[in-house]
Amino acid sequence: LFLIPAVFGTTGGLCFRKSKDFGFYLTLSSIIFAILFTAEYHALRILQGADIIEKGRDEIVLMMEQGSGDMERVFEEYKTPQENREKLKTDFANSIAIIKDSKWLQFARDMVPFSAFIFGVVICGLSFVFLKKWVMKEAALQVQNLEFLRINDYFIFALIAGWGGFILLDSNIYPAFSIAALNLALAVSTLYVAQALGIIKYFMIRRGIPVFVLPLLILTVLILGAPVIIFMTILLLGVGSLDLWADFRKLGPDKERNNKE
Repeated sequence: LFLIPAVFGTTGGLCFRKSKDFGFYLTLSSIIFAILFTAEYHALRILQGADIIEKGRDEIVLMMEQGSGDMERVFEEYKTPQENREKLKTDFANSIAIIKDSKWLQFARDMVPFSAFIFGVVICGLSFVFLKKWVMKEAALQVQNLEFLRINDYFIFALIAGWGGFILLDSNIYPAFSIAALNLALAVSTLYVAQALGIIKYFMIRRGIPVFVLPLLILTVLILGAPVIIFMTILLLGVGSLDLWADFRKLGPDKERNNKE
């Protein structure tokens, strides 16, 4: 609760005061927040024995086990066939067993940096809109939006190192390095997906398409389920990283200076 306003307030104020763009705010805020949150989580877990992930898992399991007692009532209310009842009960019991499995608990612990990074990206986007629309309207005129988001070119090396390390390293021999590489790869991939969304928004504005269509498209993809989400994420990652060489929006130094003017 204290880290969120401290990180995003400080970097947001710096962004607007120095007329930095959204990319500066997004990357700096999310990275700092992910580092601080990860350090805080492990400090609480190791020094005080307070594991918020394990506690959350136990609460979910308890709720599911308590809810399983109401299944018969729901079956009777909706006249569920007997064969379907047994299948639903089995699937529900298997879901509880999977959640209880310690390997998934450890995986959730290992992915804390990336989870915190994703949370930071979401909070960053919402707070950026809030600052531009209601808090710092005049200063916001000098700050470039999502459509001009361009991640620093050196992040491509982090992307290659992250995915390369995760694919090439044997997780059984180098578990710590493998997990660190996966967290790095997913975090940088998120930034390039955001850059791809910025490219889409840029061309929507150029062609007079209302920008509210973009969040509707994102919501549609989320509703369509995991296969579509994975496919679109890979596609956007490719577009975002390819922008380093293709420069779809022509945001070289001269173009960026003209945009600011």
